[in-house]
This record gives sequence, C-alpha cells and structure tokens, in this order.
Amino acid sequence: MPASRLARRVLPHPDTLAQTPGLRWLGHYLAPRPWLWVAHRRRVAMGVAVGLAIGVIPLPTQMVLAAVLAIICRANVAAAIAATWLTNPFTLVPIWSLAIALGRLASGHSGPIATPEMLAITWSEPASWLPSAWAWVQALGEPLLIGLPLAGLALGAAAYLVVYIGWWAVIRGERWRRLRQRARAA
Repeated sequence: MPASRLARRVLPHPDTLAQTPGLRWLGHYLAPRPWLWVAHRRRVAMGVAVGLAIGVIPLPTQMVLAAVLAIICRANVAAAIAATWLTNPFTLVPIWSLAIALGRLASGHSGPIATPEMLAITWSEPASWLPSAWAWVQALGEPLLIGLPLAGLALGAAAYLVVYIGWWAVIRGERWRRLRQRARAA
C-alpha cells in the first residue's frame, strides 16, 4: 500500500475534526487550507515532531497547542494532534526520566533527585494523593523544568527523522517491488 494512502487512512479527516466538540474550529479552518492536511512526507514528519515536542510538556491543552503550532509551521495538523497521544500514563516514566537526565546534564545539577520512595502517599487517604504527587514534582524542580523542553526537542527531532526516513524507505520499497514485477512480466 502506498505510504500516502496509508497516512490518509490512519489520520483523521477534516470532517471528523469539524464534528469533534473541542476541535470544531479546526475542521472549519482546515477545509479551505488543504496544504495543512495533505499526507506529504515532510509535512507529516513535521506534524509528528511538533505533536511529540508539545506532548512531552504536561499541559491540559496539548492537542490545541499542537494544532496551532502545526498551523504556524505549515505541518500536517492531524499528525501533530495524533502525536500528542504518544505521551500517556504508560510513557510518562521514560519521558520524565529522559527529561530529568537532560535537565541535570544541562543545569549541572549533581544533588539528589526525589525518587518514588520519597513520595509520601497514604494510600488509605485519597485526599493526600494529589498534594503528595505535587510535592514530589516540586522536589524534582530545576532538572525537570529544564529537561521537559529539551526532551520535547530531542524526541521531536528523533520523531521527524524516524517518520521521514521510514516514509522514504516505504516509497523506495514500493518502487523496487514495482520494478521487480515489471521485470517478471517482461
């Protein structure tokens, strides 16, 4: 299957966004601007990079911010929105570990870092869960605040390369397969 057809199948259609309650404005904005929706190698790769870079930073409006930044960068908006979903509770620990490591490296922080053992949660009192988690995040401090944007940039750049080179490899494989079929038919 051609890579662009696969991308069109996987990425949501502008009409789908026009019907989604929080993203209705986006569907109406994209309809007259097809270049922001086209399944093109560079635009999709840039969209994934933008979405992953924004998705790393814990914000409540990741999808909206990724869509706006994708529009500014002239990237594929659907790919940017979909890439924010790569950051979820299952990927939080590795991403934050990378962020803390990068933040420590950039800031020169060599002191102890708050570990999960230091997280003082009383499991029998649910009201203490959020304040305890917030205190733990504050204890992470400077390395986390510096590391999250750095991790976003690093993961976004890596995602761009993976999508761009992967798409190129799929196209190359399709051309090679067609040439072999033609050679067999001749």
